[in-house]
Amino acid sequence: MAGTLRIHLSDADFRHVQFARSPDPLWESVLGLHVLTAPSDQLPARLRRWRTRARGRIRQGEVRGACRLLTDLAPAAAYWPDFLTPVESEEGLSAGLRALRETPRARLVREVREAARHRTLPAWTRRLAGGDRALLDDVADALQHVHGRLLLPEWGEAEATVAADHARRMEALEGGLGAVFGSFAPFVWQDPVLSAPYPVDRVIRPRGRGLRLIPSFFCHTAPVAIADPELPPVVVYPLAPHAPSPGGARHDAALARLLGGNRARILRALATTPTTGAVAARLALPASSVSGHLTVLREAGLVTSEREGASVRHRLTPRGRHLLEGSASALWG
Repeated sequence: MAGTLRIHLSDADFRHVQFARSPDPLWESVLGLHVLTAPSDQLPARLRRWRTRARGRIRQGEVRGACRLLTDLAPAAAYWPDFLTPVESEEGLSAGLRALRETPRARLVREVREAARHRTLPAWTRRLAGGDRALLDDVADALQHVHGRLLLPEWGEAEATVAADHARRMEALEGGLGAVFGSFAPFVWQDPVLSAPYPVDRVIRPRGRGLRLIPSFFCHTAPVAIADPELPPVVVYPLAPHAPSPGGARHDAALARLLGGNRARILRALATTPTTGAVAARLALPASSVSGHLTVLREAGLVTSEREGASVRHRLTPRGRHLLEGSASALWG
């Protein structure tokens, strides 16, 4: 890396630092595309395995076209528009795609033109720079195809690996926020600056707005930051190269055979997402369907539900958590 990312944190920023508990579906969709073209020697084994499986799925024409469109707009190792990764996607894929489709025209034009300053864009992007809403819908559809066809079949592994990373950060928090910042590469903490290798020299000053740090299953070299300094500060960071993957793809497949595909996905989502509506939005499933599956999981002793104010919060039981982690004994108590 030729440069350094430096994040200057004030006392006010410390009060608003957030550590995401789960992967962001739109960041992961873009970064997953970058994995497809990355040199093999830059990828940890878990991503090389994922890429082999994903390339097999790309043979379908619809997915291939979606990958091509998004790679034109957001290639690896280059500036790409922030509207592709709206902050709303932390609430799930549906919320993120809705925010993307509603990108204000002025922002859409500005960010596409900014991308054109950094590299030569394909001719079709001129329509996007002109504020073409239909083409913006095509971009959103492409992200949905990539997530659904390439990421979703193994999304459980991504969620579990990121959740394990979050748990390690929370353990380090016993030593204070500085201990958390000092607990993971590639960042270096020298109060009050958090720094990491970056393609160029970049300085972020949150100015009291805090910082949201999102661990990423597919980010594999350096952190990636929101480019526009006026947007809420967000930095996506890579997991450790040898980060353990609880369960793994083989276990996910076995869990789906045992519970059914959607129930397995819901159980996995509950590791980081506590309400029916949030799970439904995240998995792009009808809330009524999620509610029905939760009833079955609750009756099986894998989930508990408790009303808190106006909402009902669901939690994994010890048996449910052990089942997710691949413990066969969890089935028998």
